[in-house]
Amino acid sequence: MTASVSSLAGTPPEAPKPRLNQMKNLIKTQVRHVVDGKAYPARSEWQPMTTRQKFDFFLRSTYAPSTFVNAGVDVVADRVKGRRDPEYETGMLGWGQHYGIELSTTETDVFFQKFLFPSLLKQDPRYFRNPDLPFFRRALYSMSRVVITRSDRGGETFNASRILGSMASRAVSDLYVPGAQQGLKPLSDCVGFRLLRDAGMNLVHEFWPDVRRKFLHR
Repeated sequence: MTASVSSLAGTPPEAPKPRLNQMKNLIKTQVRHVVDGKAYPARSEWQPMTTRQKFDFFLRSTYAPSTFVNAGVDVVADRVKGRRDPEYETGMLGWGQHYGIELSTTETDVFFQKFLFPSLLKQDPRYFRNPDLPFFRRALYSMSRVVITRSDRGGETFNASRILGSMASRAVSDLYVPGAQQGLKPLSDCVGFRLLRDAGMNLVHEFWPDVRRKFLHR
């Protein structure tokens, strides 16, 4: 009887995978990509980029792990500074809203810094490692790349693409971020913080392949 009832009722449909598990899998994939991903190129490998190559580089950067990490860093920094906009919800929903806004701003950053301004100003948007330097000079080189980059001709130049890109992204975000402060002071504070954040990311890009090889044997 039980068997017949089961056969009539049929096998219940499989429950959809919880969104939380999907998010965990996405995070695991991104972490794995960071750990096993290809190292950034060295200075000796530099070749000039065409406008098309800069556009392709921008597209790849939109889904790079560093883009998602940068958005998370911005959220945490805002919360530490007590900048929780009252228009966000409370709890995890508020964190999610905040992260979504910061991710949108970071993606705008990527467009301005990796494609538009580098194309207009004839600058290279990529980061190049310098593993031949001693440790401290190498660290200084790494952090300095937020204000120094290569021109398309190969010489070093002021990284106007990054500075102007960050300013333009912040100005655009003021149009849609809830309760965003207008004016030069919030703009300069934001740009300054992002330069420090990017300098920290450059250190990761510079030294992570060495750490991975030494401790993870990869």
